[in-house]
Amino acid sequence: MSWIFERIGPMNEPLRDEAYFARVFLENGALTWPNGYDLSPWNIRRRMEGVLTPQGVAAE
Repeated sequence: MSWIFERIGPMNEPLRDEAYFARVFLENGALTWPNGYDLSPWNIRRRMEGVLTPQGVAAE
């Protein structure tokens, strides 16, 4: 999930602190932090498929 840290902005910045990052919780199926930053399961899956699926091969 290093792509979270590549982005710069007021919502991402607190996530660089390990203790703050650990305060994650689930809200309506999304990873969410106290500042309101959230990651939908669909977005996480899309990004993971791009990393884990070889180029040109469809994921099952």
